[in-house]
Amino acid sequence: MNQADFAKLHGVSRKTVTTWKARGWLVMEGDEVNVEASNANIEMHRKTVTPAEKKKKSSVIEVTLRLRIEVTADQPVTVTTTATTA
Repeated sequence: MNQADFAKLHGVSRKTVTTWKARGWLVMEGDEVNVEASNANIEMHRKTVTPAEKKKKSSVIEVTLRLRIEVTADQPVTVTTTATTA
């Protein structure tokens, strides 16, 4: 596979593949990329995953829950909660 096709496979630019080659992450066989060996190197070294492996984006809402419980002899328990979002 040539470098342009390898870039398409990973959803990156040809410039990125050139950078990977300069870093020694690509295993070349002449002018062709050894896909299996190169993928193994990239998996070991790359900090981010390829687009096909990315998880769906999710929205995260942080909630702080404060819980106050008052106990008095012979009285029912009173629970008061306050929730705030960040």
